Amino acid sequence: MNARKIISDSMFGLLKTKSFEKITVQMILDNCNVSRATFYKYFKDKYELMNWCYQSYVDTLLLNVHEGKDTWKETLYLIFQFLNDNHEYFEKASKVEGKNSFWDFLYTYSYNFYRGIYIKNTQEKSLSTEARITLEFNCMGSVYTVKQWLENGRNESVSEMAELTFQLIPVIYRKYL
Repeated sequence: MNARKIISDSMFGLLKTKSFEKITVQMILDNCNVSRATFYKYFKDKYELMNWCYQSYVDTLLLNVHEGKDTWKETLYLIFQFLNDNHEYFEKASKVEGKNSFWDFLYTYSYNFYRGIYIKNTQEKSLSTEARITLEFNCMGSVYTVKQWLENGRNESVSEMAELTFQLIPVIYRKYL
């Protein structure tokens, strides 16, 4: 197993039982027996590590979509299943506020994903005003919806969330997925 995965597994385990603010880099290192130098080789801080735990999983799913193994709707289902299965982690991560928050990361990650899809498929160098504003609105709404779903006890099923969020993707982007 590689060091990045060992470190992220340590953070994952700690965040299931402790608040993010109480977790230190030293606690992460003690939990997984990795050196400080190794930690900083992969992550600039615990915020980046917290977000990498989500990103590494979703990047793998996106590769499957790109290779034609899964549809985007199936991928949304798997993302919501991952959030649901690891809700303790993400509920604690959701309490982090500010620029380094999970929600700030998720907005940027989503925005860059859809922006890349649009530019690749339209051959444009940048987003049109309509495409940019539509994407900003959709990403902010999507992030808020996921946050509410987690914070309010995940009352809707994983299938329902995947279907509804897929339907809410603007056509200007959905047609390229």
